[in-house]
Amino acid sequence: MKIIVIGTNHAGTTAVRTIKRLNPNAEVTTYDKNDVISFLGCGIALWVSGEVKDPNGLFYANPQTLEEEGIHVKMKHEWVGIDAKKKTVRIKDLNTGKEFDDNYDKLIIGVGSWPIIPPIPGIDLDGVQICKNYDHAKIIHQANSNPDIKSVAVVGAGYIGVELVDAFVTKGKNVTLIDVAERIMPNYYDPEFTSVVEDKMKKSGVKMALGEKVVEFKAGPNGKVASVITDKGEIKTDYVIFSVGVRPQTKILDGVVDLSPIGAIKTNEFMQTTNPDIYAIGDCAEVHNIALDQQMPVQLATTAVRTGILAAVNAVTNNTMKTPGFTGANGIDVFGFKMASLGFTSASAKRMGVDTEEILFTDNDLPEFMSSTQPVTLKVVWDKKTRKIVGAQVGSEANHTETMYMFALGIQKGLTIDELPLIDIFFLPHFNKPYNFITLAGLEVLGLNYFKKNGSKK
Repeated sequence: MKIIVIGTNHAGTTAVRTIKRLNPNAEVTTYDKNDVISFLGCGIALWVSGEVKDPNGLFYANPQTLEEEGIHVKMKHEWVGIDAKKKTVRIKDLNTGKEFDDNYDKLIIGVGSWPIIPPIPGIDLDGVQICKNYDHAKIIHQANSNPDIKSVAVVGAGYIGVELVDAFVTKGKNVTLIDVAERIMPNYYDPEFTSVVEDKMKKSGVKMALGEKVVEFKAGPNGKVASVITDKGEIKTDYVIFSVGVRPQTKILDGVVDLSPIGAIKTNEFMQTTNPDIYAIGDCAEVHNIALDQQMPVQLATTAVRTGILAAVNAVTNNTMKTPGFTGANGIDVFGFKMASLGFTSASAKRMGVDTEEILFTDNDLPEFMSSTQPVTLKVVWDKKTRKIVGAQVGSEANHTETMYMFALGIQKGLTIDELPLIDIFFLPHFNKPYNFITLAGLEVLGLNYFKKNGSKK
């Protein structure tokens, strides 16, 4: 069996290694247009801030490692075409410029996504920087270390933008955060959580330009970006990070397999496309979001790894492993506040017309006799009809983000809000209270919070 994997980052790296372990005799070749693999993009802000001293630690595999495992690794090779009937891919060697065809029995596509770059006047100016890969990270790291860059504007208040704001502030830059949305990270968290981070950002000197649309970037006398023009005014700056989202890199597959309106590759429960010999993984592929009960891209490194496992197993075994579904579990640690979420937020449920109920519950994480106790806030969202949990969020200055692991498994297994108080959570004062904040949230819903005199719901 000959399997070709296009793209060798998280999803592709996982796929090729899984294939060789399942079938050591399989011929496995992977092509990637970059010269590095397995780069942890989530570590960019940590390197930019100085927390990570050696960027080599942001790679967990390299071409030599894969070659030693019997995988043919072709870096600086770009995928430029496909003939699905002949089962061949067209590859361009970026070192020589030569093109050639390679044949496959099974093909796994893991080409990922690329930042959205809208046609805003001046977006191509020197000093307007996108953020996606290692090359971008090197440029941003240099900028944050440059004493001549004193003011930075970050366009995009999603995860990447907010993390980079934190990194720039750590190095003493004057930072303005710009986004057309009225609050930060609206796709992941409700206002009860984002408002905490926004307050911390403001106290750290960050200027918030939320609810503002960028209409132009203007150059200074030196030709570099000098200001960002929004629909509400002008913001002077020495440097701009532009990060407003990503799109799948799948134009080559148009007409070959079914694509969503945004270009994500449609897949089934085996990560198989509408062509049975082609699988899709990572950011470029749709997965089943079990919390939302929808097919959609869930563009996270953890999702990429799991789709890589699924596609590899199914390509080798002829579809024996079905996906348990994904929940979009994610987390962030910025400005001293640690949050994680998954599934529906209250805002997304309302936007999608889903009839849900919810509880917002705050308690101390440890017994009050412990000197290190900290308040923690948990929100749980459930389907009003079925009572199944469909979303959760947690936030604290202490780290309780791992609770989302449990909620992810709970959603995958159909856990109801009424079962939440019965989850077997151990107690030790170093870690939690006899009635853990998760247990108490469930009891609160049932009107059984024994620490409230009237025993009523909030």
